[in-house]
Amino acid sequence: FGGVSAWRDQQIAEAVALFEAGNYSEAHTLAMDSLSTTRPGSSAQAVREGGQGASLQPADAWRDALDDVAAAHEDVGDPERAEALYLRMLAWREGAEHYRQGHLGVAEQLFRKSPEYNTVQDATWFLQTLSPNDGHAVANVVGLLALGTEVAAKAMVAVWTLALRPQQRPKISECGGLELVAKAVADHVKHAELQTAGLGALRLLCTGHHLAHKNRRTLVFKLGGAEALAASLRFHATDPEVQREGCGALRAIATGNPSGARRLLDVGGVGLCLSAVAGCPLDDHVGEAAYSALKALQCASEAGSRAGTAMAEDLEAVVEAQLRREREAGLRFCEEQLSPGAGGQRVAQQTLLGFASVFLEDESIRHRALGLVEPVVKCMQGMPGHAKVQLACCHVLCQLTSQHLAQGEGAIRVAKIGALGLMCQAMRDLPCNVELQETVIEVLLNVTKNNNEFKTIAVKAGGIPATITAMRRFPKHASLQEHAIGALTNLCDTIGRSQTCAKIGGVDAIIAALSRFTQVGNIAELACIALCMFCDDAQLRTQVSKSGALPIARTLSKSASSRGVQRWASELLKELSPEGLIPHAPTAA
Repeated sequence: FGGVSAWRDQQIAEAVALFEAGNYSEAHTLAMDSLSTTRPGSSAQAVREGGQGASLQPADAWRDALDDVAAAHEDVGDPERAEALYLRMLAWREGAEHYRQGHLGVAEQLFRKSPEYNTVQDATWFLQTLSPNDGHAVANVVGLLALGTEVAAKAMVAVWTLALRPQQRPKISECGGLELVAKAVADHVKHAELQTAGLGALRLLCTGHHLAHKNRRTLVFKLGGAEALAASLRFHATDPEVQREGCGALRAIATGNPSGARRLLDVGGVGLCLSAVAGCPLDDHVGEAAYSALKALQCASEAGSRAGTAMAEDLEAVVEAQLRREREAGLRFCEEQLSPGAGGQRVAQQTLLGFASVFLEDESIRHRALGLVEPVVKCMQGMPGHAKVQLACCHVLCQLTSQHLAQGEGAIRVAKIGALGLMCQAMRDLPCNVELQETVIEVLLNVTKNNNEFKTIAVKAGGIPATITAMRRFPKHASLQEHAIGALTNLCDTIGRSQTCAKIGGVDAIIAALSRFTQVGNIAELACIALCMFCDDAQLRTQVSKSGALPIARTLSKSASSRGVQRWASELLKELSPEGLIPHAPTAA
């Protein structure tokens, strides 16, 4: 730092030398001795008198010593040197700390750059014109993250700016950017702008380049990233920018990283996602980020490829139990927030419905969530025509009516509360939304299975024409066609309904699906069953034959790979044989 003469005071120079040697306690004493002679009533006197700062924690001693050494320079009329001393020694100290932690690249960067820091303005002037393409500035920007809150906040925005380009992210990582960003986020938790940029930078450094996977593991297991992230989200609970970037970082860390997801789970990751929406209910971007993060956390129960079979099974059992508790608590939260008296906003409702759908992917807890039916239907009633809300509602109702212990009870609640009419209306309002169309058809299939009362409700709601319209609009969508044929089989179990279906194109739609998807899923078998059912009526039998079903049935009865398909194709072939098409003459009395 320039020798004794440059500092104008022998005592100050000795304090600097002791500081550089790591003797913070004596450096602190000398600095305060010098300070007390030039500034009566200073902190030195307070220390001697047993006031604040009389006892120093080892971890904070260097900072107090540094503050007083810099203050001494200010008091002897050398403020520029004081600022330079502060910045340089701060960089040096951070470098020493990273060296002890084994972050050698970070330490080297800080040691090399520290002599260049004179003033905050000198250190940060080039940040004003920085653009994402200025990769040459990465090393200079990263070093600034160690220079206190004021400089670090500006530098953090610059790191985020550079990281917007995927090609810059490996260089930022190699220059120690990940370590310094994580430390700054942990150290300056109250600074909202720094937190927003820092969490955004962590998100970018953990995705989109060849070091991303390594960064995800390093951040979680060596740098305390999960804890820092959780602390930031909790402190800035109502700041939409921090919440958006924080949830984005959660997703980035958890994606493809089950061990990282488990660590985030341990620090309350699921609850953080829920709180983000509760704290920022009007922000679409927060909702989307929180939903994506929650979805990414669900991989926590997956074992790594190196785990043995027994270890993998044990890990899955333990983490799945933890996840199940989180999901059940999350569903209760969603039900409370979606209830009519909660007064939720549209954005929050949309995200909460998405949360519920993620939780309900666990089939083992669906029977505990039937209380969601009523608030979900209320959401549908309150937001007709809104694609995202309607789709989310239909998806939740579909989950509650299938693949769980109380699916029959779920079907009863859905049918009796009037949901089928709302869903069929959604099909008419949003005819081009293929996902919504298929989801509603699947609900019709689930609810009308073996229940004549609910079949009547579905028919009155317009289920038959809505299903046929969807089949015609999306003829290449195999799963939609399969569910639709199943739903029509349930709904058209009487001659009258079968005739109605045939008049509006149901037979042609089924045969078109059968022709296109003969070898896909259960379409061939379901189509043959439905056509056999239509053949119970002589007029419909003739229509089925004229629509081209006979050659398809003949081929499937001989060459189908499934016995079920062969059986029903043979039954259809019998129905459509020439003698089957001739009405039986009435017997004489």
